Amino acid sequence: MDIEDGQKFGLHNLRHSPSNWLVNKEKVEPKTVQGILGHAKIQTTLDLYAQDDGDKTRAAQGRISNGARSDCAERAMK
Repeated sequence: MDIEDGQKFGLHNLRHSPSNWLVNKEKVEPKTVQGILGHAKIQTTLDLYAQDDGDKTRAAQGRISNGARSDCAERAMK
């Protein structure tokens, strides 16, 4: 089936879209999604469905940075 811009829509979309939604929006553990999809290896599920969340990445970077500053400050006070 063709959709706008000449893209194709098929049965794979019916599998991929809900799986992507489960992992990235509903935060279902990838291991659970792996079982649902029947992937033999978790890496397959992660490669296909786990996507970088920019907000979470920035938050994690902030925690690392804050932890490093805190650690340095504690060492300086000793």
